[in-house]
Amino acid sequence: MHRTRRDLFYKYGILAIVFLGILLRCFAFFRNISFWGDEAALALNVMSKSYLELFKGLDYLQVAPPMFLVISKFLYETVNPLYDCMRDILFRQISVVSGIAAIPLFYYLIKQVVKDKSSLFAGMLIFTFNTTAILYCAQFKQYSFELLISIILMIIFFNIIFKNKNRWYYSVIIALAPWFSLSSLFIIGTYFLILLFKNFKTLLKTCIPLVISFIIFYFFSLKPVSDFNYDGMYLWWQNGYGFVSLLHPMRTAIRFGELFSFNKLTAECIGTFILTLAFCSIFPVNKDNRQKKIFIFLPIILTFLASALKLYPIEARLILFLFPLFAIAISEYRLRFRTVLLTAACIISILSSVYYTINPYKFYTSAAEVVHYTESRIKDGEHIILDSAFHRYLYYIKNKERVIYLKNGCGEDFTDACNSEIENLPPGIYYLILKNNPEEKLTAKINILEEYNLYSSVIKFAK
Repeated sequence: MHRTRRDLFYKYGILAIVFLGILLRCFAFFRNISFWGDEAALALNVMSKSYLELFKGLDYLQVAPPMFLVISKFLYETVNPLYDCMRDILFRQISVVSGIAAIPLFYYLIKQVVKDKSSLFAGMLIFTFNTTAILYCAQFKQYSFELLISIILMIIFFNIIFKNKNRWYYSVIIALAPWFSLSSLFIIGTYFLILLFKNFKTLLKTCIPLVISFIIFYFFSLKPVSDFNYDGMYLWWQNGYGFVSLLHPMRTAIRFGELFSFNKLTAECIGTFILTLAFCSIFPVNKDNRQKKIFIFLPIILTFLASALKLYPIEARLILFLFPLFAIAISEYRLRFRTVLLTAACIISILSSVYYTINPYKFYTSAAEVVHYTESRIKDGEHIILDSAFHRYLYYIKNKERVIYLKNGCGEDFTDACNSEIENLPPGIYYLILKNNPEEKLTAKINILEEYNLYSSVIKFAK
């Protein structure tokens, strides 16, 4: 009787986790908050570029898998939405479908790797209730899509490595994966390395289609994209502390902690705690679990090694594809105070994910609203002025011909150079839209007629 009740608790507990996880993702998706900077920049590329151009490199320092872009453009051109809200929902379709599909697929994966029901329950909860995983279900970015592909590849390679099961379509999926997910190369490369020592014959059969596909992918897309964007992206991540550094060991904890929290101090604390649990789960190692430990940890280690060599940044969204392995690792913690520490990890996951789903960054909610406010008032002959954060506003502006761009950006540090550009404008009526309110920094040589603030600022002035 006791065992039956426990089994029922486990069964309905898993169903509750899946249901609530889907509910949170649907809540975030259907709230349909405004596109923010990178989302808008990616959408502008998809809307303006041809299918062929999407393989060659994107403007505004954007990088995304080519087939993710192609599918997005196909949906956009097929449906041709008339309203901004419908266009936003359409662009985010791939993300939410991927995020929801990832939950049952992760359950299938963790059931193969983990046999203890308490570990399986904890792993499911930690994976399903994750702030970043939920966030990117409701954003037009590729990370939720890449997470799904990562789980599919993990299932395939687990079957090949541990069950000697190699279906004909596995090779096809592996070969096509880089076109849909750039991060898939870490998963594929790691598990090919395992096959190199475990089953070279299977490796040979599996990798031949991949080699052919990757050669085409490299010359048709990866190399042109790298030539177009590498220098700018490297500089961006270097200046943004995106790489692992032995001189700054807490950076890794912060970056990992950002999977759970957007607050730096909170992220540092959570990251340290969760990473400690994950890597302590390496022990104990014995003959029975050694290969599974390698399966779980080797992709993580190689990705972080690539980051230390400045080949791959470890921003939270960029390591989301590894999160299934982290969730499994955490759930397999077997050292002292296991129940207490796993319970704490689960509580952190639930509280942080629910909090940030209900309370997203404020500036996420402003772009569409301030553009609609401006366009409802602007008259013929008047102009809109945008600074370096222009993507989020340009995406919603219908008549882009009346937009003037400030070359010096401005941003949060409203500078004299920005004021100088404004002072050199010809006489007229202007609407200055900024991500932040410049307050008293704005030049006194203009006549402010009206102000509107909703996290972003609209300042109507005459010259």
